[in-house]
Amino acid sequence: MIRALRAVFVRLWLTTLVAVPLCFYAMPWIRQIFPGMGPVPFALGVVTVCYGIIGFLMHFFGKRRIECLIREAHMWERAAIFNKAKKKYLQAVRIYDSFLLSPVSAGKIKKRLTGALARFYLTFNRENGVFRQAVFVYLTTNPRDDILAHLWLKRLCADGSVNDQEQDLLTRLAEIHHASPQLLPLLTRLFLDLGRLDFIAKQVYARALAEPVLKTIYEKDINALLQDSEPQLEKVAAHSIQDRQQRFAPPSDQKRLQDLWLHLCTVILRLIQRIREGVILCLGFVTRHSGRILTRIQVKDRWRFYLKAGILGAVSLWMIGFMYNTISHLRASKAVDEIEVIIEKKIPKPFTIQVAAYLKASHADKYLKVLEQQNVDARIKKTDGGGKIWYLVQVSEFADKEDATAYGNQLKQKNIIEDFFVSNK
Repeated sequence: MIRALRAVFVRLWLTTLVAVPLCFYAMPWIRQIFPGMGPVPFALGVVTVCYGIIGFLMHFFGKRRIECLIREAHMWERAAIFNKAKKKYLQAVRIYDSFLLSPVSAGKIKKRLTGALARFYLTFNRENGVFRQAVFVYLTTNPRDDILAHLWLKRLCADGSVNDQEQDLLTRLAEIHHASPQLLPLLTRLFLDLGRLDFIAKQVYARALAEPVLKTIYEKDINALLQDSEPQLEKVAAHSIQDRQQRFAPPSDQKRLQDLWLHLCTVILRLIQRIREGVILCLGFVTRHSGRILTRIQVKDRWRFYLKAGILGAVSLWMIGFMYNTISHLRASKAVDEIEVIIEKKIPKPFTIQVAAYLKASHADKYLKVLEQQNVDARIKKTDGGGKIWYLVQVSEFADKEDATAYGNQLKQKNIIEDFFVSNK
């Protein structure tokens, strides 16, 4: 809501900055062509046209800039330089949150931006509140994306914490994907950990018990959860209707609170009605006397000069202050960049894992794609050896040899790679 108001206000201010002098300078010329046209319809037409043109240009350039930043972030991802990709994504988010995009036409670019942020966050495990919120927004509007839904559910299982918003999204995904063989185990595990016994959870449990493999894994936990809930349900059902009425009977002074609330609402409605009537009276007065006032201003040159200077000066100062505030919001903090550079310099990572070497670049590219599908940070290094050109497939970067060896053994145990050795870059 705040972003939409900011976009509208900036467009109105820019429109005022352009339309006010245009109305003053074009009014005599328009009156010669259309003698019967009043100043108010002409001013409204100019303001409407200027607002539309300014809004279109701002939205166009803002959208182009966001798309350019997303493409640059994808390039940095392919180069395995994730800090650069993260910066590009955050710049795109800042532009999206600024005044450039139109609130009415920002739906398509929002879907693309949140989808890119969600994939980056869930694939490369870059912790950031903006990326996590982007995952929630994207899956809320696109719950049938089973690939990202699977990655998100795996992340929830690993984190072990679910807030209220994520509970609602989890319910939505369960309604859609409860029959999916890939998502059903994750949904079952999450609902059991949360102790949920609502209709959607029981539907997931029933589906899991219908699968032989999942039944052997989750049958005991499901039965234990359902049995623990039965005494509570019986205890609630044992209350008579009279006991419930006594228990949930409204307090004696609740009627007074209701009357007070109705009286307060009536006062507020009357106040709104008075304000509406006052606005209508003011608009009527301006409409009736605007032509006479403009005629006097046009006759007396000094009044016209002072009025133009005052309006343009006030609007210019207002616009300069707002533009400075907004541009400072778009720019990334230099202190954060300096800290990241210092951290990168203080923590060198000279070791890497070499998992393969090929004489053909196509073979190396094919193996690189296989590793990327397993969410492994891999790259190709070109080198000379024995009079031939070798294409080395290397995985990740490490500060010491022990961490590199431990990670290589982990990939080997998961059958992601066959063998490796630690190389000093």
